[in-house]
Amino acid sequence: MDSVSMKTALFSVSMKHSKTRKQQKKSQSPAPEQRILPIVLMWSVPVILAIPAIALSIMGHYSWASSLTQVLLPMGVMLALLGCWRRVGITTLCLLPFMVLAAFQIVLLFLYADGSIIGVDMFLNVATTNSSEALELLGNLLPAIAVVVALYLPVIVVAIVVTRKGWGVAAPRRRLAAFVGCLIAAVGTLALATTLSGERSYKIDEDLYPVNVCSNMAEAFKRNHDTGDYYKDSADFTFGASSERPDTMREVYIAVIGETSRADNWQLFGYDRFTTPYLCSLPDSTIASYGRCLSESNTTHKAVPLLLSTLTSDNFGKQINHTKSVITAFKEAGYATDFISMQARNHSYIDFFANEADSTVFLREPQPGVVNAEVSDIDALPLVDSILSSGKGKQLIVVHLYGSHFNYCDRYPREQAYFLPDLYDEANQANRARLINAYDNSIRQTDHLLFELMARLDSIGCPGGLIFASDHGEDIFDDERGRFLHASPTPTYHQLHVPMIIHLTSALREAHPEMWAAAKANEDQQISSSASFTPTLLSIAGIHTAKSDHTKALTDGEYAAPETRIFLNDLNRAEPLEDAGFTSRDFTLLSRI
Repeated sequence: MDSVSMKTALFSVSMKHSKTRKQQKKSQSPAPEQRILPIVLMWSVPVILAIPAIALSIMGHYSWASSLTQVLLPMGVMLALLGCWRRVGITTLCLLPFMVLAAFQIVLLFLYADGSIIGVDMFLNVATTNSSEALELLGNLLPAIAVVVALYLPVIVVAIVVTRKGWGVAAPRRRLAAFVGCLIAAVGTLALATTLSGERSYKIDEDLYPVNVCSNMAEAFKRNHDTGDYYKDSADFTFGASSERPDTMREVYIAVIGETSRADNWQLFGYDRFTTPYLCSLPDSTIASYGRCLSESNTTHKAVPLLLSTLTSDNFGKQINHTKSVITAFKEAGYATDFISMQARNHSYIDFFANEADSTVFLREPQPGVVNAEVSDIDALPLVDSILSSGKGKQLIVVHLYGSHFNYCDRYPREQAYFLPDLYDEANQANRARLINAYDNSIRQTDHLLFELMARLDSIGCPGGLIFASDHGEDIFDDERGRFLHASPTPTYHQLHVPMIIHLTSALREAHPEMWAAAKANEDQQISSSASFTPTLLSIAGIHTAKSDHTKALTDGEYAAPETRIFLNDLNRAEPLEDAGFTSRDFTLLSRI
C-alpha cells in the first residue's frame, strides 16, 4: 500500500472513531424532555406569581376562605396551564403580563404597606405622573425594585433559554403537573364558593387577585380613553353664570390649590412648630381658617377637578367628562382669567380645566434653552404681579402649587431651610425626623406665598379675595403601619385632613359684612374642601349659577355641614370613611379636630 492510500485509510478510521465518540456523547446527554430547567420552570412559576397574593393575604383584612381563594385558585390554574404544553418556556413567556402586574403589586405593597391591590387610580397615576415626579420617587423604591428583579428576571431569562434551546417537559411530568394544578384549583374553587356564600359583599372582579387587578387595568384604559373625548363631550356645557355686581367695578380673586399639604403640620391649626409664621401674624379679623376640613380624594387627578368644579363625589364618575371648571363660570360672568401651574402638564382633567383660562402657564414645562431649571412656588409671584398690573376690571387667577409633594427637600431653596437637618438619603422610618423637617420647610414656602398674594390683593384696594385648599394630605411614617405618601387605595386621616383658608380684602368685607360674618362663623364647622371650594369662590365673587349649591359656600349664612364624611374611592364611588378603609386610629384622630 502506498503512502497516499495509507493516509486515506487512517483518516477514514479517525473519522469513524470521531463519529462514534460524538454518538456516544450524544447518547449520554439528556433528551430535551429530560432537561431540569424546564421542569423547574413549570413548578416554580405558579409559586412565584402567587407571592403577591400571599403577601396580600398576610397584610390585608381577608377571611381564611378568601385568602385561600386568591392564593390557591390562580396558582392551580397556572400550574395546570403550564402542564398543557411541552414547550413550557413559551407558556412562561406568555405569562409575562402577569409577572409585570405581580411586580407592580409588590412595589405597591412596599410603598403603602396597607394590603391594597393595584387600583384604577394607581394605573392612572402612572399615566399622569410626569418624569420629574417619577424620578424623585424612584430612589425610594429601589429596595422593592431589587426584590421584583430578583424574583422575576431569572424566570424570564430561563424561559428565554429554554425556548431557544427547544427544551420541553415530557408528557408524564406534564400530566402530573396538570393533575396537581387541577387539584389545587379545585380546593381554591371550594374556598371561593365558601367566600361567596359567607361574604355578601365579596365580588370576584373586585376582590380576587389577579382578576381584580386585570379588571382595574381595563377600567383605567377605559377612563384614559374617555378623556380623549373630553372636549367633544363638554363642548355644550354652560354654567349660565351671571354677576350681581356692576360690570365697571374692579374685582380680583385668587384661587390657590395646594399640593400634598396636610393640616396637622400647619402652625395655623395648632401645630407646635413655626410652619406658618406669616399667616399667624395676620389679624384674626382678616383671615378665616378651617381646621375641620377633609378632602374627599387622596389623589391629585381627582381631588383638583373636584375643587375646581361643581361636581360632587356622587356624580364625579359619570359627569367629569361632561363638565367644565369654575374658570368658565367666571368667564361667563365677564372675568379675565389666568391659570398658573407650578407643575407640568400630565394630560389629565387638570390640563383641560387650565386650558379654559384666557392665559395658561405651566412653569415646570421644559423651556427652550433652559436645562434642569429648579422652580419653587414663590416663583409664581412675578407672573401674578404681571397679571395684576394689567389693570383689567374683573380678574380671576388660579394658582396650582407644587407645594409639599415628595421629594420635600426640593420644594424650597436650600438657603431657606429653616428646620434642620432636612436632607436624607432614603425615605424610611429611621429618617422620619429629617423627612418631617423637610416637609415642614415646604409648608413654610406655602405660608410665605399665600401671605404675599394676600398683601398684593390688599394693596389694590378693590373688592377681592383669596381662597386656598390643598388637594390632599400625606402619610409620613406616622405610626406602626409605616404608611408613606398619598394616593393609596385605602386613605388615612393624614391623607384627607387638609388646610383651607379664606381672605377677603377690606373693601369686600365692608361691602358685604354678612359674607365675612358667615365665613368666620363657619370656622368650627365640619368642611369638605371638595364640596365647598367652588361654591365659596363663586359666593365671594357674587356669581350666580344654578349648578352650584349655595349651602356649601362657607361665606353663606345657610351653609350646611356634610352629614357624612365620604371618600371618592378607586372605582369612583362615594362611600363613608368606615367603608373606605379608615381604621380606629384614623377615627380617633378625626374626633380630635
